[in-house]
Amino acid sequence: MTFTYYKMKFRLVSPLSVGSGEDEHTDCDVALDSSGNPFIPATAFAGVIRHLCGAAPHSEVFGYIDGEKSAQSKIRFYDAFSVSKTFVTLRDMVALENKVGKKGAKFDQEAVEAQTDFVTLFELHNMTDAEQLQFIQALAAFDKGYLRLGSKTSRGYGQIKVIELKKACFVLPDDRAQWLDFEPYDWDSDTNYTNCQNELREMEHTFLHFRLELKQNGAISIRSYTARNGKEIGDADFEQLSTSKGIPVIPGTSWAGAFRERFRYFANDEQFTNEVFGFVNTDNNTQQKSKIYFSESSISDSTRKIITRNSIDRFSAATKDGALYTENTVYNGNCELDLFLDKSISDLEKAKKILFAVIRDLHRGYLAVGGLTAVGRGLFNVTSMTVDGEDCTAAITEGGVSA
Repeated sequence: MTFTYYKMKFRLVSPLSVGSGEDEHTDCDVALDSSGNPFIPATAFAGVIRHLCGAAPHSEVFGYIDGEKSAQSKIRFYDAFSVSKTFVTLRDMVALENKVGKKGAKFDQEAVEAQTDFVTLFELHNMTDAEQLQFIQALAAFDKGYLRLGSKTSRGYGQIKVIELKKACFVLPDDRAQWLDFEPYDWDSDTNYTNCQNELREMEHTFLHFRLELKQNGAISIRSYTARNGKEIGDADFEQLSTSKGIPVIPGTSWAGAFRERFRYFANDEQFTNEVFGFVNTDNNTQQKSKIYFSESSISDSTRKIITRNSIDRFSAATKDGALYTENTVYNGNCELDLFLDKSISDLEKAKKILFAVIRDLHRGYLAVGGLTAVGRGLFNVTSMTVDGEDCTAAITEGGVSA
């Protein structure tokens, strides 16, 4: 009998939203432990890893119950607990159609901010080398960003990076004494654990990875209406959405909304657009998960400015009463955007070519992101783009033929 333990420490690359089922503070509050700290339930790991591995209903690895027949899972998953300072942020969201909010589609939710560190434990029982390799490949998928946790994973949430992976292995009865003395939750002890991060083996993934390096051309306006760090926004009526440390961000939801509308325009095919970007139809209770994943972008090297604006009556050229407001925004920063396009799309080449056209519009200033786009906000230039590591910048900046 063999027992293998994997101790994994990971860092949130993007915000994480694992709901508790409560709506005391927002429409979807994050799960908290008895001390009030965010945690990630073991079921979150079990569900996504089982799905990635394509486990059959009667899986010998993940277990099953079928009437009087059952089998115990060979993998025991444990909750992940934070080991660094955490901050729970509030995010406002609304579904848009032609840049106008849909009625009844406004909601807010809590999320654990990026750069938070967590640790978790996996316990493997009597797994074959092939089964263990598949498990390691699943952890590698987390590390590469193909596999994510929580909700809104296709819109920039739940991406993690493995920063430490250690293993302890026991063969019983030979290692019985060591196994009985073993403390799997002693995260700081290396008595039995050995570093095995180099064992992460990436499986043949099913995504095309687009990486864009972008330069702001002016300002951006993605507003935050909520208090930050327990304080009010301050001198401005609105401020650019930022982390608790003041780093401006562009959420994946903003990227996805802008890209979807332009993709639909170029495709001229609602059904194909729905296949690529997913949909929810509340009328007949049908839905499909998106096959394109967006990252959240952090803006660096930017300049903050407080701008005061007013609405002008176009007939009298006078200011309108009550239309004065002040906004704290950022100018001329740099950011990166990662896109993951699922290769299982029915017409991958068509989707890829349309996506190239959308990115070309973004570079040329025909596609803007965020609010106030009619007055020059949300414009970007593409300074670099790769697809699965291959440089495709010229196809965007020089109008060349799509790869």
